[in-house]
Amino acid sequence: MDTTTEFAVHTGDRCTAMEVAGAALRQAGHHVESTGGTLTATTGSRTLTILLGALVHPSREYRRYELSTTVSGTSTTITLRHSGHGTAVAGGGIGAGRRQTAWRQVNVTLERALRSAGVLVARTERRPF
Repeated sequence: MDTTTEFAVHTGDRCTAMEVAGAALRQAGHHVESTGGTLTATTGSRTLTILLGALVHPSREYRRYELSTTVSGTSTTITLRHSGHGTAVAGGGIGAGRRQTAWRQVNVTLERALRSAGVLVARTERRPF
């Protein structure tokens, strides 16, 4: 699943938008790191997920997301994508289902936070062909 979500934000508010996104992810239980305009959010245990797969409690499953900013003329886009998920941490069909549910929850969390802050213009999901 290589789905990405793009959040178009007001260009003048791009720093605020990234701060809001980081705070929303932290509040949802993610560890958030910022590196040069990119946020990386992780949660769960990679080792437990690799070793136990679908037997790991959903709250302990490893998940990692990356948010990056692209400025193009007068528009700014924050792109959310999966990062660091290999087949070893997917946990089979059960793990894939959980991963999809977590993906939807992260999208909803970010959209609500950006809307509440008044910086969101539009949201677009990009699915692979």
